[in-house]
Amino acid sequence: MTEFEDQGLPLTALAVAAGRAVETSRPGGLVADPFALALVEAARSHVDFPTAWPAAPSTASPLQQPLLLASIYIAVRTRFIDDFLRSDSQPPTPQTVILGAGLDTRAYRLPWPMGSRVFEIDHANVLEFKAGVLGRLAVRPAPELVTVATDLALPWREPLVAAGFDPLQPTTWVLEGLLPYLDAAAQLSVLKEVAALSAPGSRAVIERAVPLPKTDDVEAKLRDFSLQTGLSMTELLARADPPDPLELLTAAGWRCTGHTVQELCATYNRPLSLAVPTQSPPPQAPSGQSRGGFVTALR
Repeated sequence: MTEFEDQGLPLTALAVAAGRAVETSRPGGLVADPFALALVEAARSHVDFPTAWPAAPSTASPLQQPLLLASIYIAVRTRFIDDFLRSDSQPPTPQTVILGAGLDTRAYRLPWPMGSRVFEIDHANVLEFKAGVLGRLAVRPAPELVTVATDLALPWREPLVAAGFDPLQPTTWVLEGLLPYLDAAAQLSVLKEVAALSAPGSRAVIERAVPLPKTDDVEAKLRDFSLQTGLSMTELLARADPPDPLELLTAAGWRCTGHTVQELCATYNRPLSLAVPTQSPPPQAPSGQSRGGFVTALR
């Protein structure tokens, strides 16, 4: 067992990297990440993450099928955020902050304007593991890359500013796979800090957390999950009613747009299914059915 096996790296971070590896292997994939496979292999996880799209995904094992389905969502999410960062609809910002960066490789695989600076915030061991693997591959980031080792559940403004972040300059914020793993109070704190640190001309792309409906069935499932994981019901319920980034940033003067997962699946013709895709987009969910999806915002 290596220093970074399982206990050292969040399985969610490995799952996201594995999802990018799967999509990279697909003909006409939405994402091309030449580093994702190396990151997953270096972690030597006890979980058998798929890293390539199988010839017959619908016949994959029951253990592999949920991971393959997750890779489809990861592909759509990754491509949407990539496209947001590469969009020429607004002038690029001199600095980008990726909150909860995990094993993200955008600093290495996307084109960046000259003089760009990218800040990645996450736990020290995650950032060190990624730097070690990519260093052995002898690849360098296109922008200036600054890593900030801290816990986003705690105050993080001071270490970010100390690392060279300038709150007077426009910033692009990336919140991918972060808010759903924080309780509602921590989510609110992160979103307020993003708003407070954003100069005019800033922009953000945010993956929303899905609120849990207050029903007896959901509470029963939460109790079962609590018993299985050892997490207290109090902790689980603290995630049940997350703040809405769209409402919060709109109230702070940002121009915000919501994007449902179904809309993005239609845009990229990537239905969340292991069946052979057709040229017809998947059906749209009724408006307001879920508060998940994404928010893009311009200040």
